[in-house]
Amino acid sequence: MLIEGALSKVAAGLVSTAEIEAMRGRIVALTDLPARPTLNRHDLTAALAIFLIVVAATFPVVLPFALIDDVGMAKNVSRAVAVAMLFVGGLALGRYAGYGSWKVGLLMAGLGTALVVAINALGG
Repeated sequence: MLIEGALSKVAAGLVSTAEIEAMRGRIVALTDLPARPTLNRHDLTAALAIFLIVVAATFPVVLPFALIDDVGMAKNVSRAVAVAMLFVGGLALGRYAGYGSWKVGLLMAGLGTALVVAINALGG
């Protein structure tokens, strides 16, 4: 029996009730459960790689606080570094996605600048 609203109107037009019942019957008839997922060496290596990517991406933004004694100046330099990183990331994304790399870079830097302005307006 087809549950009302289980499929979108487009998807419901692609399959008949008999086809859905046939799929449901095959699923119910499955006797073996899929193997329980486990963590292996590859998963742990991937998790470590992701951790290192996050640390490497955060490090340039935090570095001004370690090098500059004036907190206000360090905050401004950190924000400038973050916006510059957004621009470079936008260049890479635009090139990869097939859009104009400069356009995407400027768009991302502009978005970052708007967020910095909003944070400053809220007292941050």
